[in-house]
Amino acid sequence: MPALALGDASTPVICIGLLRQKPDTIQGLDRRLKNKFAAASFTRGSASKSIPGLARQGLVELVEKGEKSTLDLFRITAAGEAYFLAWLRQSELPPTVRDVLQCKLEFFEYEELPDVIVMVEEHAIAYGAGADIAHEELQEEKRRRRERRRRQQPPDWRLELNITKAKDLAKLGNAMKDRLNALVGELKAIQETFRKHYEGSAQTG
Repeated sequence: MPALALGDASTPVICIGLLRQKPDTIQGLDRRLKNKFAAASFTRGSASKSIPGLARQGLVELVEKGEKSTLDLFRITAAGEAYFLAWLRQSELPPTVRDVLQCKLEFFEYEELPDVIVMVEEHAIAYGAGADIAHEELQEEKRRRRERRRRQQPPDWRLELNITKAKDLAKLGNAMKDRLNALVGELKAIQETFRKHYEGSAQTG
């Protein structure tokens, strides 16, 4: 799914959060980044690039050397804990929204609108697919909750949070799909409105 950046969710801060949950190797962090935040599309080796800098800042520390650098074991420090909690509770008003598509629209010329429309349509399809995946995850988490209730097990707050996250991600994907489909309609309207003008200009030129 294309990225939507709302605030700072960079690799370093996410790595600190993962180490707050439990100490891990760089290799393990890369695996968890990929599994837990699949939609964010963190690049391979993201943790390898982030951990050395975090260690220099004193936010994480080496616990045990591994056979190779990616197997070095790290944990969060007290400074890292304070930094992460401040990030976790931070509220940015107005929020920082860095939408790549908004930036791209600034630089296209009229003649390039067909390619723009295709690109936006592809993004809409991708968000719709992401919403479908999130919906499947939501149904699976709900199934787990029903099974726990059937077995008369106590409620699991983490399971409830997973349900909430999956529901929110599905809503986000559908909202972005609807936004992009509406944008496609607007762009096609612009294309049609100015078609004769630009076709005429091309003929006279």
